[in-house]
Amino acid sequence: MNPAHSEVKAAKHPIVAIRRAGVPLVAFETSDPAQTIVQTTKALNGNANKVPLLSWDICRGLSGLNTLGVNVVSAILERILKPMGADLALLKDPTAVLDVLRQAAQENKVASGVRGDPLAKMLDSGIFFFQNGHLFTKSETVVQALWNLRDTLKPTAATLVVLCPALSVPTELSHDIVVITEPLPNAAEVSIIVDGVCKDAGLTTVSDKDKVVDTLLGMSAFAIEQVLAMSIEQGEDGTVVLNRDELWDRKRKMVEQTPGLSVFRGDDSFSDVGGLENIKFFLNRILNSGNNPVRCIGFIDEIEKMFGANTGGDLSGVSQDQLKVFLTEMQDSNIPGLILIGPPGTGKSIIAKGAGAVADAEVLTIDTGAMTGSLVGQSQGMIRHAMATFKAVSQGKGLFIATCNQISALPPELRRRFTLGTFFVDLPSAVERKAIWALKLKEYAAKSGSSLTLKSELPSDEGWTGAEIRACCDVAYRSNIGLKEAAEFIVPVSIAAAAQIDALRKMASDKFISANTKGIYHYDPTAVPAPLPDTPSRPTRRFSNEKGGAN
Repeated sequence: MNPAHSEVKAAKHPIVAIRRAGVPLVAFETSDPAQTIVQTTKALNGNANKVPLLSWDICRGLSGLNTLGVNVVSAILERILKPMGADLALLKDPTAVLDVLRQAAQENKVASGVRGDPLAKMLDSGIFFFQNGHLFTKSETVVQALWNLRDTLKPTAATLVVLCPALSVPTELSHDIVVITEPLPNAAEVSIIVDGVCKDAGLTTVSDKDKVVDTLLGMSAFAIEQVLAMSIEQGEDGTVVLNRDELWDRKRKMVEQTPGLSVFRGDDSFSDVGGLENIKFFLNRILNSGNNPVRCIGFIDEIEKMFGANTGGDLSGVSQDQLKVFLTEMQDSNIPGLILIGPPGTGKSIIAKGAGAVADAEVLTIDTGAMTGSLVGQSQGMIRHAMATFKAVSQGKGLFIATCNQISALPPELRRRFTLGTFFVDLPSAVERKAIWALKLKEYAAKSGSSLTLKSELPSDEGWTGAEIRACCDVAYRSNIGLKEAAEFIVPVSIAAAAQIDALRKMASDKFISANTKGIYHYDPTAVPAPLPDTPSRPTRRFSNEKGGAN
């Protein structure tokens, strides 16, 4: 353990209050159990060698962490296990070790009158670390063994500490075990680790240290140390340097070890969006005002599929638990959010991802479907770990942007949490489609080395989305054909899903903010768009919000 870790936690460790109150059963939700043991021991204020410290895991069984702890293990072997015809191998079983601890408490009644007895000493003050306890709390025997210890340990001031990344407390223990969530290191704590690791590596000065610290947020202290150490290398002139690209790449891979989280790698920005001027204006003001700047954006694509009405049919309770955790995080951390609703292909996702470039913030894509394990407890742990990671990366300055195709499926309590509003993204107008064509033709001209506009005129594009304009350019580029010919292979969503889009527009009319133009969205089914100036007149299909658009 790097010495820098010793200073990364607050001086007021929870174990102080736990010991003062004589709490017998406690769980620490932690991303770094080894570091938690170190910090807990340090919080004993010099008394770590005066109380027995023991640890248990399923591979090593019961072991002492200090001399008194080793003495306790020896006493358990001699007084309890050998008379049973057993040895320490029995204690690799989680139920067995908890029950032996209970028996040791009974033995303590006899031993308490013997001065210096190790069992009496442990039950008077010891700490017992039970590692990865979340893996065993679905066992009825483990749950019962834990409950049996409550009244046994209470009068002794001994403490059983369950270590786990996240814990779904069984109903039988919900009133008996205190759960403490250890946050991931904050910016100040990360800064201390950076100083320590860089000093050890001979790197005396770290340029743009704040950026380095921001990059490392969202990881445990141990992971920060490893990622940072691997990114320090010798430069061409022999000096020690910090490779920022390597640091970011390793951090991204580390964050993506969290199920359901991925770091957006693209370079999308609002300059890649044709139209949607109102939402771009709004986000530019929000993200550039300097008031409570956003440090991380959580992007949730098609949120109705994650938290929609269909979750009510999940008999396991996993989806409902995920929704509860998400709502709690938004509420407790005061994280704002906004929802983008509209037909597919209209630019909702690119707006969400481009906001990261505007804010100079990381964009974490959140997928609750990937947070589902084979066991209910695993799934509950995953969503909590994901939210803890987001909280650490954002440092309380996050923003959620969600896209949605069917907002009626979202529960009201979820919609209320998105306090920055709901924006309706309509099909792009003729003016906006022209802007999108210019962007996409430039993009594909760069790929082909020549301008596609020189090969053919633009096709009839009424009712097209930005995604369909891009698809047309892609077909033309890949097939080496003209745009009008490529358009024959495009079926616009305005035709393929005409009824659904019409219903969506009617639902949104006068209810949501327009993402395309200033003010509230209003659907006018009688509006007929004018043809583009450089294309001939053609039969038109009716659609509204002519001044709006997207890509």
